[in-house]
Amino acid sequence: MPISRADHVGSLKRPAALLQKRADFQNGRCTAEELKTCEDNSIAEIVRMQLELGLTTVTDGEFRRTFFYDGLYDCVTGTKLVKQLQYMFQGKIRRTKPLYGEAFDFLKKIAGPENVEKLKVTMGSPEWYHFRHGKYTYEPSAYSSDDEYFADLMKVYQEEIRDLYARGCRRVQIDDPILTCFCDETLRKIMLQEGVDPEVLLDTYIRVINGCIQHRPSGMVVSIHLCRGNVKPNREPFTWGPYDRIAKKLFNELQVDCYYLEYDTERAGTFAPLRYLPRNKHVVLGLVSTKTPELEDPATLRGRIMQAAEAIARGEITRSVEEALDQLSISPQCGFASHAPGFEIITHEVMVRKLKLVVDVARLVWGRA
Repeated sequence: MPISRADHVGSLKRPAALLQKRADFQNGRCTAEELKTCEDNSIAEIVRMQLELGLTTVTDGEFRRTFFYDGLYDCVTGTKLVKQLQYMFQGKIRRTKPLYGEAFDFLKKIAGPENVEKLKVTMGSPEWYHFRHGKYTYEPSAYSSDDEYFADLMKVYQEEIRDLYARGCRRVQIDDPILTCFCDETLRKIMLQEGVDPEVLLDTYIRVINGCIQHRPSGMVVSIHLCRGNVKPNREPFTWGPYDRIAKKLFNELQVDCYYLEYDTERAGTFAPLRYLPRNKHVVLGLVSTKTPELEDPATLRGRIMQAAEAIARGEITRSVEEALDQLSISPQCGFASHAPGFEIITHEVMVRKLKLVVDVARLVWGRA
């Protein structure tokens, strides 16, 4: 499958009409069918925009979701809406129906057969609720251990990935806001104070993600976006710190094909951790901010891409800069609407300009998007 040089994480700015229609539905002022029609029309427009810009990764913008992780945990059995200090899972987790299959089918229909290989489906990370709820993740009557809990969760991902493949999907992305917590010294100290060894927990989560994707069909490209948080009103990330703490395990033990890394601020650190990147993996550099309306300078972006290539070339497995450059792409650092409204300061017009910038820089560096 051709590599996307001009990439994006997945979520896109929802049109005001769609936000209003969802609010109407939630307040009982329209039917589910009316909401779906609005979603369909909005997705058709956003797919057209991506293709017209020349993007070689295309999503439905997550327009059927309120939050980036919707569609998984809210659609399996065993879950219960809970208040603080109550168990999240009170029964066995089972996938009793397709989670993203129908959404992908519509996306494929809208994009056309000539664009199917560009289509990407995003889904939340398997450790999301475990990290957030800790010992309240599941009722003891449902699961006797983390291993038992995660084993059922792995089956859900495995089944869903196989189903998406059968429908024609060849790109799946796990959106993971948890792994960067292990880069953050403040959060690591909190883990230790709670009696949790950060390295042991990181190893567990890597094992779980690997379990979720271990039986993926040949030809299914699995990527992971290491999110630092994109919903706080002040637009500040939830996690800080360079990737140095986790880079060796991330690149060599996590069995994904591609990593979307946020590099839009200095607090993300340098490109030095890329020295651990094996030859058979790919990194999408999140250099264009989805949190500020100002456009980045193309020459500066090109320079940063070359710096990343040089860091890889000088890595543990040396290679030429040209070879290293071939393992890179560019994208915005995160989605444009991890939660449905997105940031008010980022308008649809700003989003389009940012995505066009990504395409232009990709063509400048690699000769194509």
